[in-house]
Amino acid sequence: MFAREISPAGTSWSPGTTGVSGGRVKPAPNVRLFSVALPKKAVTIQVSVDGVTVSLPEEAQPEDFFKPYAMKTYDQIATSGSGRDEITVPLVRIAHARSGDKGNLSNVGLIARNARYLSFIRAQVTPDAVKRYLSHFVKGTVTRYDVPGINAFNFVMTEALDGGGMASLRCDPLGKGMGQILLDMPVRVSAGLLT
Repeated sequence: MFAREISPAGTSWSPGTTGVSGGRVKPAPNVRLFSVALPKKAVTIQVSVDGVTVSLPEEAQPEDFFKPYAMKTYDQIATSGSGRDEITVPLVRIAHARSGDKGNLSNVGLIARNARYLSFIRAQVTPDAVKRYLSHFVKGTVTRYDVPGINAFNFVMTEALDGGGMASLRCDPLGKGMGQILLDMPVRVSAGLLT
């Protein structure tokens, strides 16, 4: 049973993990990932569903695909009332999170546990707030994207993984724990909505 679990442990544990056989780790070259951006015109955009492939026009923008799935916001809940019934709770009370890596980028998907919490998350878990809260990790920018249909956001953070999984000497080089850390962030929410 332990042997079946060692592979993910070896890729996500602290640097120098040696595996089941024991012994000291041998020195190895430090390999780094360098991603590059391609001009948009160099990439043909195609969507394939059930064996049918459709090419999309060059002028299509990503936001065009999401317009039919715009998120309900319940903004009237966040802006109405005096706020006297609001309490401070950790973000985990109103959201789930999942995090991962792409080179030196970290991303955290944040999903509201209920659509009624979405406006509180939108108002308080801003890119600036996330940058401040994770400033001990994130040295670059934080960008927030709406994820339509599931009442969620995706936060993309640059220069967040100390060079990325292959180069980082952090205990969590792939940023798998970053979502859990963000869920400790304190937020204000209506106490009546939590029941």
